[in-house]
Order: sequence, then C-alpha cells, then structure tokens
Amino acid sequence: MKYNEEDLINGVNSGNRVSLSRTISLIESDKSAIFRIINSLNKRSQSSYVVGITGPPGAGKSTLTNRLIQNFRTKKLTVAVLAVDPSSPFTGGAVLGDRIRMQEHALDDGVFIRSIGSRGDLGGLSSATSGIIKLFDAFGIDIIIIETVGVGQTELDIIKISDCVLVTLVPEAGDGVQAMKAGLMEIGDVFVVNKADRGGAEKLAREIDYMISLKHKEVKWSTKVILAEAENNIGTDDIVAEIESFRKFETDNNILIEKRAKRKLSEIETLLFQRIKYELENLKQDKEVKKIMSLVAKSDIEPEEAVNMIIKLFKNNF
Repeated sequence: MKYNEEDLINGVNSGNRVSLSRTISLIESDKSAIFRIINSLNKRSQSSYVVGITGPPGAGKSTLTNRLIQNFRTKKLTVAVLAVDPSSPFTGGAVLGDRIRMQEHALDDGVFIRSIGSRGDLGGLSSATSGIIKLFDAFGIDIIIIETVGVGQTELDIIKISDCVLVTLVPEAGDGVQAMKAGLMEIGDVFVVNKADRGGAEKLAREIDYMISLKHKEVKWSTKVILAEAENNIGTDDIVAEIESFRKFETDNNILIEKRAKRKLSEIETLLFQRIKYELENLKQDKEVKKIMSLVAKSDIEPEEAVNMIIKLFKNNF
C-alpha cells in the first residue's frame, strides 16, 4: 500500500506511532525515500542518545536489551529499539524474533520496538539504519538502542552510528580471544560479561580488563567490565549507570559533538554510494544501457568497456 509521504512526515513530526512505523517501512523498501523526506523532519539537534549493543550470537543481547528498556522507563525516558536481524541472502527474509522477546512492552507508549532485516548488508546493520535513527530523533525518542545481528567481524560498523557501544560477551567458547580477533575490544565503551552465573565469568572479566589496559587512547575513559545476569535482572542498574557516566564523559569533553560531526561526514560517502546504486538500478531500464548489455552478452565488447560507456551515460543522466 502506498502512503502520502507528506502525511507520513507530518505524523512523525507530531508523534504519531502509526506514521513512524509506516515511514520506517517506506525507507526500508525505497532506498531513495530518505533523500526526499529528510529535510521535512523535525530538527532536534540529535537530542536522542544512541546505544549500540553488539557481541557474538547467544550472548543474551536481546534479553539484556529488554532489561535496559525496563530500567530506562523507570527514569521516564522514552526508548526505541531497532533490532537488526539476519536476512536470507536468497530471499531477503529475516528472523525478526526480537519483538517476540519484548512483548511485555507492547502496550507501553513510551517504547517503540522495530525489527528490520540486514538484507545482506555488511557490518551487521541494515543500510536503512541511519535514516531510521533520524526518524526516531525527529519523533522525540530519548534513548535509541541498536541491537546488531551478532556476526563477528562484520558487525564493527556499529561504531559508525552509535554514541556508546556496549559489547556483550559470555564466559564460554573463548569469547575473550574471539573479541580480540573480531576487533570488538577496539570499539567497546562498556563491556558486559553476561550469564555471569556460569563458570569462567570472572576469568573472562579479568582477561577483558587486561586487554582494555593495553589499548592506547588519546582521551582516557576508564572502561569498566560489568558482570551481569540479564535473565535475572542482575547488573542492569550498573550497566545503565555506566552508560550514563560515559554520556557525561563524552559531553563534558566535547567528544560527543566531535564524534557526531565525524559520523555525518562519513555518512556522506555511504549515502552517496547508496544514491548512485539506486540511480544505476534505474538506469538499467535505459534503452542505451540495454544495448550495451547486449553487446557484452554477444562478446562484441568487454565488460570494462561497457562500464566506461555506462558511467558516461550515468554522468549525463544524474
């Protein structure tokens, strides 16, 4: 079903949840939509605070997210959760199970939960994630939680969209070594050893603490490792307190402003590639492009020559 974009944006700006949901669906399905609507959104100077939660599969990220929602809500803060689920590389279908795990918040108007498929995007994130964050900010959300797919080395893109990165690990399967291999040690602002009632939790915490001590940082943030049992709501208060402490540290030292400025600059490249890809997809329907494709199929020209010809057409049409 097609919706009037102006009506959707007016709805988002006035706090209508249905409009927010439909607009998210729009920018998921139509990569060009965000370019059309971005200037019509409320400008809140990025008042929302974005917490990225990452870690290997089975680390209890969704359970932890559920507990964080509860904690932030007791502080009267509105929360949006964007759970990025893995997609089938063949069908594009996603598991989308996180909303099932968080059903207790379904009737809370101060909580908005949305699962989206990564659709094969690298970095464990959907290409629509950045635009959805801007929608949440325009909507007036206080805390935005991004939960990634949990696919190891490719999920490091979480640092590009988060104000605070929370790395969740579990005391088994060599998570300390795995974290170091995956580069998670470099991006984490807060570390959580979840399922701390299992053996080896304190040993893992010590290993992480040691690896943190080896990191060189220009601005010293005393990163802590927190033992938690999300299932039993143990350690959640400490995690939220650490997130709030990090936010204050970033704000007091102008790190948050600098980080967001760098993020916007790097976003230009991402959006540029996204826009070019969209325009190229449209260009495939062009008669001249079809002729070029036909010449390649008949081996009359090589793909490299075809690329040069298509780029020339693209420049004339963009």
